[in-house]
Amino acid sequence: MTFYLLALSIICVFPYCKVSIIRQPLWHYLMALSVICAYFEGYINLYGLLSTGLYVALYHFVLYTKQTIIRAILSTVFIVSSLALALHWVPGFNNLPIAINEHITSDAIAFTLYANFDKAMAGLFLCAYFYSNIKPLKAESKKTTSLINPPILIIITTILAALTAALMLGLVSFNPKVPDFWLAFIAINLLFTCVAEEALFRGLLQTKLSQIITPTRLAIFAPVITAGIFALAHFAGGVSYVLVSFIAGLGYGYVFYKTQRLEWAILCHWLVNICHFFLFTYPMLSKTECI
Repeated sequence: MTFYLLALSIICVFPYCKVSIIRQPLWHYLMALSVICAYFEGYINLYGLLSTGLYVALYHFVLYTKQTIIRAILSTVFIVSSLALALHWVPGFNNLPIAINEHITSDAIAFTLYANFDKAMAGLFLCAYFYSNIKPLKAESKKTTSLINPPILIIITTILAALTAALMLGLVSFNPKVPDFWLAFIAINLLFTCVAEEALFRGLLQTKLSQIITPTRLAIFAPVITAGIFALAHFAGGVSYVLVSFIAGLGYGYVFYKTQRLEWAILCHWLVNICHFFLFTYPMLSKTECI
């Protein structure tokens, strides 16, 4: 029940679900229920409960503090805290194992999948923070609602570019399959992984860089720099993996740059991962030398 409630709270944080109960967004109640369930089901202990309470309080202080300097300091602490949660540095969380050291195909390295309460919670509040700082979206024109609009083309190009690069660099081979835990992977990767990573890298980091890089002709550097940082975050996979992550990150950043919608970046990231998971070696070939 814990992770179903958490997933629902993440879905409800997006602008398309503006449901309120007693002047509070629905996702607040769902998040609170997921924390209560997590405690009674053993996914968080007292330390995790305390950390969660402090994190939620910090989020609200950031939202309602008026003084610019104090707000900037609190925002920095909030982002660092979110990163610590996403990287599992905060004690008190016992995440749910889905697959442990599984070789999805005989030529792949071992793969482990968890339903991470801490990372998902960070993604939830990072999204909430992002949406609290943007103006209401304007209605789309007929041109942008076309099935062949730029976001779709960017997503297709990103999938092809990233996976072709992975093939050429020998990270993966073409290997279609449907693992036993495919449904869990689809849900967890979308709501607990892609949401958190895109909210952090594109929603916060790229948005901040865009505000700093004010000349219009230099605006494209924001997604490029963000893609570089995103790639470096994957250094554990080796140089080739960093390069592929950079190519993919360029696509995620560019679709966000063109649309200013976090949802498109999340969708692009998720579809790259889904195509990789079902059609190619996952996560990578065991014979690959990670430099």
